[in-house]
Amino acid sequence: MRRGMDSALKVQAQKLYLEGLGLRAIGRILGVHHKTVSRWLVQAAGQLPVDQPNTKACSLIEVDELAPLSLKKSKCWIWVAIDSTVGKVLGFVCGSRSIKNARELFKQFRDLPTMGYGTDFLKTYEHLIPAALHHQGKTFTTQIESLNCRLRHYLARLHRRMLCYSKSKRILQISLKLIIHKLNSA
Repeated sequence: MRRGMDSALKVQAQKLYLEGLGLRAIGRILGVHHKTVSRWLVQAAGQLPVDQPNTKACSLIEVDELAPLSLKKSKCWIWVAIDSTVGKVLGFVCGSRSIKNARELFKQFRDLPTMGYGTDFLKTYEHLIPAALHHQGKTFTTQIESLNCRLRHYLARLHRRMLCYSKSKRILQISLKLIIHKLNSA
């Protein structure tokens, strides 16, 4: 069996990646090519279930967007929503800071009954959330801001002012799927 096919190496690569190491660093540590590590992560993400956290109703759904990342020459925002009661991620979308992407995010949890939505003061939310359910300000986004910090901490491609950055929207989505699955399972 070739070294690159060892399942223990694949598991170790995924653990290292979710602890904040970049693909090239993992490749150097494990003695494999960084593209092999990338392929392993794509396979691991493909094997994850698509289901959402077991949530029947949310007292407050917090929604926020992470600051832009450079994907080649375009900007890519990460939109995330969490159930503030249990702290589980309900969905995420990568794309521009437009109402179209916000709608895509809201589709992921539209069937969940909620007592309200906590957001920042981005005008886009006013078009999607009824005023009676919309709560704006830092008081209503504390958990999602904490999640944003954890995402930046655990994924090298989200660190600021680093050489590790995403060139591919697909790999960014795979990275988010892996880390969110880890955080929701904890």
